[in-house]
Amino acid sequence: MTDKEINIKPIFPNAVTMAALCFGVSSMNMAFWGQWETAIIFIVLSALLDFFDGKVARMLGVSSKFGAELDSLSDFVSFGVAPAVIMYQWTMNETARISVLTNAAEKAEAIGVHWAVVLFLAMCCATRLARFNTMLETKQPPYWTHFFMGVPAPAGGGLALFPLILWIATGKSIDFLRSPWFVSCFLIFSGAMMASRIPTPGMKHLHIPARWRSAVLILLFIVMAVFFVKPWSMLSTLGALYLIILPIGVVYFARERLKYRQHQGGTK
Repeated sequence: MTDKEINIKPIFPNAVTMAALCFGVSSMNMAFWGQWETAIIFIVLSALLDFFDGKVARMLGVSSKFGAELDSLSDFVSFGVAPAVIMYQWTMNETARISVLTNAAEKAEAIGVHWAVVLFLAMCCATRLARFNTMLETKQPPYWTHFFMGVPAPAGGGLALFPLILWIATGKSIDFLRSPWFVSCFLIFSGAMMASRIPTPGMKHLHIPARWRSAVLILLFIVMAVFFVKPWSMLSTLGALYLIILPIGVVYFARERLKYRQHQGGTK
């Protein structure tokens, strides 16, 4: 390569990250206009692009610290700020807005308590991403191989949106799901799980035995087909399954850690 030639390969993964960021920011704009389905779709697209940008960088051999930092900033906006703002806007429907504007007590509650929960989720996501970046150079024990420390940012953002997804999946008929207090509990839970050190299952180093690969591929095709036909039912089902898997993952992690420590103790 001559001095006049420019390597454009590093542009591609960063462009994917920027696209993810744009979807995350645009989801908030959709929420301001009450386009809840579109807002969630934009968050899903942001998560998909977030999944692929690192893979694109490694495939092209252009992974960089700049790209990693850019990815974290995109994740903070798309999964820490956007879901919280969407849920805040969703609970403050037109009727609630009028009520808040005409009732000083409700106005103080909406601006104070529930907005504080929005800030809590954003701060927890920032904490989770900062810890993740600082631990990249730290070697973890083998029993952490298939686990994350805390819920990953995309999954945390998805958990925060779960009441809205469930509301759409049930035909927008369950008003309880739109309760500011119920939504606040979900935002607090999602934020706490992101900032926590609780082990959560990860797919990054998952190895699928050769004899299971065809079955897993068929299952994946089925999930994709159902998603295109019944997207909200599929998203709500995946959210419920993830909530069920979280405590199972903690138990499995404890068993793996115990086996490792017993092995270490036996080899001394």
